[in-house]
Amino acid sequence: MSPHPALVKPFWTNLFGPPWVVSLIVFAMVACIRFCVFFSPYSLQELFFLQIVALWTLPFVFLTDKGRRQIGFTSAGTTSGPLLGAAITGAVCGLLLFVLGTAIYGNSPNNWDLSIRSYLRFDEMRGLLSPVQLFALFGMPAVFVNPVGEEILFRGFIQEAFSSRFNRSFAAAVSSVLFGILYLYLHGIWHDASGFHIRLGSAVLAVILMTIIGFTFYLCRAISGSLWGAIAAHAAFSLTLLAAAIHRFAR
Repeated sequence: MSPHPALVKPFWTNLFGPPWVVSLIVFAMVACIRFCVFFSPYSLQELFFLQIVALWTLPFVFLTDKGRRQIGFTSAGTTSGPLLGAAITGAVCGLLLFVLGTAIYGNSPNNWDLSIRSYLRFDEMRGLLSPVQLFALFGMPAVFVNPVGEEILFRGFIQEAFSSRFNRSFAAAVSSVLFGILYLYLHGIWHDASGFHIRLGSAVLAVILMTIIGFTFYLCRAISGSLWGAIAAHAAFSLTLLAAAIHRFAR
């Protein structure tokens, strides 16, 4: 019997199985939506935003009261020190990821920094908005949209669901690897008239680096004692990556 039988509401475990299976189903749904939005010939940004909002509601839809406390979502004991340390750690990770992209791949398509530029459409928007306006436009989602939803899923739901069946180290490894794999939609896989392609070397390296970063977010959560530590690290990571991309590509 699971040591944390009350993590997920009985409706979902009766329908799909143990919590770790439910968490994988939620991850698969999120990944499918991300890839569909990114590779669709139509603009589906509203769908992307809706799946992020859905992740915000995940603790209330899938988890019990005990489950929300277990993932650290309702923890009120976190002090400012660990949160500040988490934010600094996330910022360093963002800067290192950006610097490594250029140091290893230069201006080649294998550079994930160029994938970020393409994804944010800097070339199209550079003539319309100043760098400050671009930062204001993308900064809010970078801080409040993706980090909250993704940390609820990865360092919250998946982490605790696998911990309830296996152990915390294995759970941290699984949540981190899945986090790294998810971002293949942003860099590594692309689609053109001849079909789908993969930049195998840089894709594998990007997944490895994002897996390490995901594990770093887990450590921030563990040290802070709250999911908000991971959210702070993720928000600072995204904001730093965005600032670096704007500084390089949107001036």
